[in-house]
Amino acid sequence: MPWSEIRSIIIMLLLLGWCVSLMRQKSALKRENARLLEKTGEYGDMKNEAKEILKNLSEVKTVKSLREKYGLSLIDAKKIVDSVK
Repeated sequence: MPWSEIRSIIIMLLLLGWCVSLMRQKSALKRENARLLEKTGEYGDMKNEAKEILKNLSEVKTVKSLREKYGLSLIDAKKIVDSVK
């Protein structure tokens, strides 16, 4: 096996390891963010806002509005909207 192929494989393995590390960090940060939202009460504010928006708009538009305002993921925004329906 030529050295260039070996180097390519090593580089790919290093990049794969780095990607796995970044995914773990992202997961930990998401958990910490959810904990802080709950602790600070902002989660409650989001729920109240979702209730108000749902009075005038559809569920889909409410999810979109929460995502745009708070930078939430689709799943998190959907959970908030589902919890106030």
